[in-house]
Amino acid sequence: MDSEEALAKVKDVSESVRETARTVRQSLEAGQPPGQAVAFLRDVVREAPLPSLLVAFMLGCLIARR
Repeated sequence: MDSEEALAKVKDVSESVRETARTVRQSLEAGQPPGQAVAFLRDVVREAPLPSLLVAFMLGCLIARR
């Protein structure tokens, strides 16, 4: 197997993984009605992942100290 064949196979597998992830994401989104707490939280985390991580870390620290 030469490098071109290996590269082509890696690209095929990568595209398959992306398509599978896209399908799973769409299925999960279709199963959850909008406006619920989980949907709201998911949207907030998508818009601002770093601040959400900071808030989760701080809440974890507060809970761990008790």
